[in-house]
Amino acid sequence: MGLNLIRGIFIIFSCIAGVYLFPLHKVIGIIVGFFGSLCIIGVEMLIAKIPIKKLMIGIGGLIVGLITAILFTNFLLLIPLEDKSKENLIRFVFYYIFTYLGIMTAVKGVGELGFIIPYLHGIEGEGEKLLIADTSVLIDGRIYDIMKGGFLDYTIVVPKFIINELHSLSDCSSDLKRQRGRRGLEILRKMRDDPSIDLKIYDIDFPDIEAVDAKLVKLASILRAKILTNDYNLTKVAEIQNIKVLNLNNLANIMKPRLISGEQLTIKIVKEGKEAGQGVGYLEDGTMIVVENAARYIGKIVEVIVDSTIQTPSGRIIFAKLK
Repeated sequence: MGLNLIRGIFIIFSCIAGVYLFPLHKVIGIIVGFFGSLCIIGVEMLIAKIPIKKLMIGIGGLIVGLITAILFTNFLLLIPLEDKSKENLIRFVFYYIFTYLGIMTAVKGVGELGFIIPYLHGIEGEGEKLLIADTSVLIDGRIYDIMKGGFLDYTIVVPKFIINELHSLSDCSSDLKRQRGRRGLEILRKMRDDPSIDLKIYDIDFPDIEAVDAKLVKLASILRAKILTNDYNLTKVAEIQNIKVLNLNNLANIMKPRLISGEQLTIKIVKEGKEAGQGVGYLEDGTMIVVENAARYIGKIVEVIVDSTIQTPSGRIIFAKLK
C-alpha cells in the first residue's frame, strides 16, 4: 500500500513537472509527464524482480566498464582528432560497449565471485556447517523429517542444477520418474517453507561439466562443504576426492536394531531365495531375512532363529533357520 502511494505521488508530481516543461502546451505536458512516470515506474518494477545481489553486482560491473572505457579511450585519443564530433563519437561507442560488457561479465560471473564472497549467494558461515543435498535425498524425503527433528545442525544448500534435474524428472514421459521428480520438488518446497530449517538455494551451475555428480563434488570442494546423499556411487567418488559425505542409507543401517545369533523372530515368508529351498522375508524396516528350508512356507508366518548377519553396501542381510 505504501509503495503504491509513493508511486501515485510520483505520477502527480511528474504531471506537474510536465506542465512546467511545456507552459504553452499544458495538456501535452501532462500527457508527457504521466506516460513518462509510468515508464519509470515500469523500469522500477522490473528492477525489483532482479535479486538485489545480482543488481549490486551489475552496478559494480557498470562502474568497472565505465572506468575501463575512460582509460581505453583516453589512451586511444592521446593524439587528439581535429574533428571533435568524431572524438565524441568514439568516446560514446567505447563507453557504450564497455558498460554493456562490464554488466554482462559481472552478472554471468556472479557464480565465480560467490566462491570468493559467499554472501553473494546468501551462503554464510563456515564450510563445515554447509551440507549440499543431492537429488536422491530430496526424492527420498527423509531429509525433511531429520532436519525438522533437529538431528542435523547444518545449513542445507540446494544448487540450481539439482532443482533443474528435479524439474526435468517431473516433466519426464516415464510415470515413475515423473512421480520421483514431483516428490523431490514437494519436499524442497516443504523445507523452504519451514522456518525451523536453514535452507539456501545456490544459484550456480558449471556449464563445462555435464555430470551432476561431478558438479556436486566440485561445488562441495569450493565451498568446503559436505554432501548429503543416498547414492552409493556418488559417496565413493566424493570420498576419493576427500569430500566428506553423509549417506542417509548408511545412517539408516546404523540405526537398525542389532540382532545376535540365537535370537528368535516371527516373519512372513514372501518369496524364494537364490539358493534351493531358501525362503525370504523382511522386517518392518526392510531388512532382508534369508531362511533355510523355508521355501515351502511362502505366504505363511513362521518362527525363525537368527544364525548370522552380514553387512553389504546396499544394507544388512540376516540368515536364519526355522525354529
